[in-house]
Amino acid sequence: MARRDYETDEIRVRWDSSRCIHTALCLQALPTVFDVRRRPWVDVGAADADAIADAVERCPTGALRYERLDGVEGEVATRPTQVLPIEDGPLLLLGDLDVRAPDGRQITHETRLTLCRCGLSRNQPFCDNSHLRNNWQSGATNEPKDPLPAPREGASGEPTKVLPLADASLELRGDVRLFHSNGRPLATAGRVVLCRCGHSRNKPFCDGSHKSVEFRSRSPQVSRDRLDAETPAAFTPNPRVPDAHAAATTSNARRRLAVRNPGRPV
Repeated sequence: MARRDYETDEIRVRWDSSRCIHTALCLQALPTVFDVRRRPWVDVGAADADAIADAVERCPTGALRYERLDGVEGEVATRPTQVLPIEDGPLLLLGDLDVRAPDGRQITHETRLTLCRCGLSRNQPFCDNSHLRNNWQSGATNEPKDPLPAPREGASGEPTKVLPLADASLELRGDVRLFHSNGRPLATAGRVVLCRCGHSRNKPFCDGSHKSVEFRSRSPQVSRDRLDAETPAAFTPNPRVPDAHAAATTSNARRRLAVRNPGRPV
């Protein structure tokens, strides 16, 4: 069972084990509620609904989500969409994100995602920590080789289309702000094509390397141990992915990355 719900009269929290990469941010934000030593590991009665909502919104993968049952407004999507390539790790996306399969079918519609860019995930287009198991290295974040089209007027008020193309790259359409791995602004675009095969020499942008390496995208294949996991402790810890709240602004993203990666230049 990949999805588990925990609720009170005020809030319902959902944990999707198929998407969890154990960043431990929820554990750090609100340890009275999120504790992997306990069963169930989520105790929504241990804090007020506002504090729980705040902690859930720090989860960068969307594995944790919530619904307010007390009439209070829920999570508000970041606008415009922000894209942060994590060094040696996935793409962090924050925004109103409409993820579509190559055939146009909606995969999910969310506000926080970590998407695979090493090309090795068994749960594409989502990250499943395969980059850690395979010691994948991203290399430097590069500038786009060609000018990117500007967002059209009004695009920031609409969902960003997230399109993992068959055997190819990841296309984003909307009002998109890209950042370097250290949080510095990189580019603004209305449409951008990003590498997801892991081999581009101009990451995070696609350079066509998926053709030469014969990259093959795959349908999501969630392992049985991941489906059966009772807590995030079942997965390899991934402390490199920043808090989604902190990453929502450039200055906070740089500060958070510096804290979580001491000794690395920002």
